[in-house]
Amino acid sequence: MSSNSRPRVDMVKTGVANVASVAAALRRLGADVELTDDVARVRDGAAVVLPGVGSFGAGMRALRESGLDAALAERIAENRPTLAVCLGLQLLCRSS
Repeated sequence: MSSNSRPRVDMVKTGVANVASVAAALRRLGADVELTDDVARVRDGAAVVLPGVGSFGAGMRALRESGLDAALAERIAENRPTLAVCLGLQLLCRSS
């Protein structure tokens, strides 16, 4: 939790997502949203959102190049709170 008792949500920065609308919705629900491509924050954060819009190939390339694919896989294997939206959900698969 952040210092003001609002839950912090780490939103994965992939470069292919429309993060503004997802972030706005989460803020309306009372969350502090932080865009990140930090592997440790994505792996260990209290709540993570993987948004997406656009190309599966470009999104996967971005996740693999940054190591975020492995961080997301670890977090999901540990059953940690993770929300994947649209292309973000597809990016959790082997192919699209």
